[in-house]
Amino acid sequence: MLQAIRIFFSIVGRLSPALAGRLAADLFARPRRHARPVRERELISRGEPVALPDGLRATAWGAGPAVLLVHGWEGRGAQLGAFVDPLVAAGHRVVALDGPAHGDSPGRTTTGPEFARAMAHVREAIGPLAAIVGHSFGGFTSLLAISRGLSTERLVVIAAPSSVPEILDEFMRQIALPQRAGAALVRTLEQRVGATMESFDVASFAHMVKIPVLVVHDTGDAEVPYTEGVRLSELLGARLVTTNGLGHRRVLFAAEVVGAIMEFIEERQVMRVEHSALREDA
Repeated sequence: MLQAIRIFFSIVGRLSPALAGRLAADLFARPRRHARPVRERELISRGEPVALPDGLRATAWGAGPAVLLVHGWEGRGAQLGAFVDPLVAAGHRVVALDGPAHGDSPGRTTTGPEFARAMAHVREAIGPLAAIVGHSFGGFTSLLAISRGLSTERLVVIAAPSSVPEILDEFMRQIALPQRAGAALVRTLEQRVGATMESFDVASFAHMVKIPVLVVHDTGDAEVPYTEGVRLSELLGARLVTTNGLGHRRVLFAAEVVGAIMEFIEERQVMRVEHSALREDA
């Protein structure tokens, strides 16, 4: 399949760079949908749907301060299901979002800003967020959403990239898109999102993320290199939790990862109690 795509774009890219650029932009923004495993269907059956605009789908469990779970590219909110029961047991309402064009939400293509807007819709529907836990693309778009005004007290980014321009460069290499067509691809995407591609590097907006952030990344991640997690932790001044042998997705199910993230989120509760005590003594 990839070889056929490479041949197509190498030919069309030379004959009509503008057309090839538009087609490549559509391909870049179009996620594949994958069937839900049984464990996700069972988890969703235990939750309650959250009413959201534009047909977006989300599921909620429990009650208390809200924690939003945001999946990665071609993923689903329930992929972060290992966090649901521990967070509910700790007194949280947990909400798992299916982003635009993902899971049970409608759409064929989507972009980072559209994901960020979907998170804002969740915040409007359920109220204040105690924390957001984002995996991969969901981690990046959570940072983007926060830089654009989404409010949360804490953020966890797991196996997340730090730069869309680098992802885009790799995509163009993978599909053998000629340079002139690559320029057309960038123009098409920039017109869609209303911003330059360079503005989707975390380095350009890290200073706007002023909340505690925890970065989790595996050294053996074959999809998003470990160096991306290191870069994010440096840009954000965030603590980095390094794992080994868990890769890009198994990191979501490891007990030690769930435990570290729970401790980080619950630090908020401890800090709030201590702060309240200080106010009472004043």
